Amino acid sequence: ASGEMPALEVARGAVDLSRKSIVPLKFTAARARSARNAEYVRAASSIARVLDAGLSVAMVNLGDVSIYATAYYVLDELRRRGYDTRMVPGVASFSAVAAALGRSLTEMELPLHIYPAGASDLDAALAQPGTKVLMKSGKAIGETAAALSRHGLAEDSAMVADCGLPTQQVFETMTGLPEKISYFATVIVPDSKK
Repeated sequence: ASGEMPALEVARGAVDLSRKSIVPLKFTAARARSARNAEYVRAASSIARVLDAGLSVAMVNLGDVSIYATAYYVLDELRRRGYDTRMVPGVASFSAVAAALGRSLTEMELPLHIYPAGASDLDAALAQPGTKVLMKSGKAIGETAAALSRHGLAEDSAMVADCGLPTQQVFETMTGLPEKISYFATVIVPDSKK
């Protein structure tokens, strides 16, 4: 809605796009699956028009296209329509966040759990053994911080918002957070038995 396109800005820093056409796609942050699906179909239709003209398309994405990525849903819609598609792996946001924090995500014998923001039962998720990654937590940061406090995990957990972007913010603990955090906030919760 703001007109900002962070993934495009990252791509501009890596590739000369001066001779490329940019096709802006709009997506909703609505929780309703029907609203999101309608936008995936609309975006796929915009891309299909370009493909039907005999051109190639690359859709940029923050993080990796296989992990909670809007781009994947558009790609899947294009596949259903019979277009040849290919996924190019990126750096998973939680790997970049762990590196920014200087922390390992895993230890021998302990699992890694990845949850989207607003996980339906955050208390049960936090009780799991191993490291927990809470992705795209910005809008649910108040509830997330409260759950971490209830489980005694707020001091040991950390978060990076807008990892790798000029607006990056690092929070070494999950206490004393600002009220408003970027949607692209990832929380790393260490194993509670440490």
